[in-house]
Amino acid sequence: MALLQEILVPLLAVNDTSLTVVEIVSPNGEKVKKGDLIMVFETSKTTYDVVAPEEGYIQYLCETDHDYEVNEVVARIYSEAAEAATALSRPVNSPAPHFAAPEAAVDFAPIAMPGSLPFWEGETLFSNEASRLIESSGLDRSAFAGKDFVSTADVAALLQPVRATTGQDHVRTTATTRPLLPVDPAKAIVERLSSGKRREIEYLEEVQSTGLTSTVNSFMETAGIFTHINPSLKYLKDSLLPVIIYEASRLLTDYHLLNAYFTGDAVALYKEVNTGFAIDIDKGLKVLKIPRSEQKSVGEIEQAILDLSGRYLDDTLQLEDLTDITFTITDLSAEGVAFFRPLINKMNSAILGVSAIDEKWQRCTLSLTFDHRVTEGKVAARFLRELKERLESYRPKLYTGFENITCFKCHKTLKEDLGDTGFARCITPEGKEGYICQSCLKGF
Repeated sequence: MALLQEILVPLLAVNDTSLTVVEIVSPNGEKVKKGDLIMVFETSKTTYDVVAPEEGYIQYLCETDHDYEVNEVVARIYSEAAEAATALSRPVNSPAPHFAAPEAAVDFAPIAMPGSLPFWEGETLFSNEASRLIESSGLDRSAFAGKDFVSTADVAALLQPVRATTGQDHVRTTATTRPLLPVDPAKAIVERLSSGKRREIEYLEEVQSTGLTSTVNSFMETAGIFTHINPSLKYLKDSLLPVIIYEASRLLTDYHLLNAYFTGDAVALYKEVNTGFAIDIDKGLKVLKIPRSEQKSVGEIEQAILDLSGRYLDDTLQLEDLTDITFTITDLSAEGVAFFRPLINKMNSAILGVSAIDEKWQRCTLSLTFDHRVTEGKVAARFLRELKERLESYRPKLYTGFENITCFKCHKTLKEDLGDTGFARCITPEGKEGYICQSCLKGF
């Protein structure tokens, strides 16, 4: 009789340090064949099937709808049914067993757990999060002798009386530990949040939960702007994102407080400008980093956007593509929104939102959300005004971007107007806005 295989949480993507067990297929102690589906994980992007690597008897050390860290042991396969039988007395979706040690095994009182099973004589395994919690709280690992597997819930259970007497909470509060609202099953259907959405909530909640964020907005004139931008771009024609990243990154070298974050009692100013741009193309929201973006040309930034977007779609992003982002830009121009309030990302003090171009008024809205704990509205407004001026400088200077305007009646262009008196805005017979040259206006 022997332990044949331990099933560990796999590392499927660099930003998925924990996975959610969404399905447990077999009952504890049941015989499984090599290649049988035994459980299903959910990542921030998709689901992942786990198959039995060996034929034997399964023992689960996990439960559904719970997160487990990468490399945590979530199941074992034994050669004999008797070895896996210790798990048979608990249902599949119940927590891993808590074993009580006999008096002869240790020199202290064992942890009393309801429904405890016979003493575990093998090695006690600790999850990564449980180990960190034990170290931070000063607990002795020997307190868990007699248990085969220790999770954060086990450590938290032991810490409960400690918190009651010291008034200190050693367990990190996350988005999943807040009070839950009641649900009437007759009136609503409960749909569990994906692990990716929970991680998104955790990152965005950190700054917004303080209630100390504000958003300033500014119109940017866009008429004729792509006349000078498009020659610098190979693929992203008629896109403002590359030039906005280019100009915002260079401007951030003068606005250090917008390239920073609040530490809790101080402000940390980043030494580099690593601008991130948000992307969500049916694979979950991610912010991708363009390192040292203030040193790159518009063409280099365009290429970086394409390369990172390709890796996002191919699920080949690396850890360095997602970390150490100092300022974020989220572009919703393709969605046709007039304006919106972007949410500041974790360890940032500001985020810039880009809305769609209003074709009628030839302008778009730039929205800057900032953290009041780091800076103030005056600084944010100045940054937005300077950014707007830099971007509008790409428009043609000799006339206000209307070089392609034609007279609706004679179809003469503004450049061809020899009278040099300009066109007048009008309403065409079809009821649309248009322009008419002075000659047609006067009836010549």
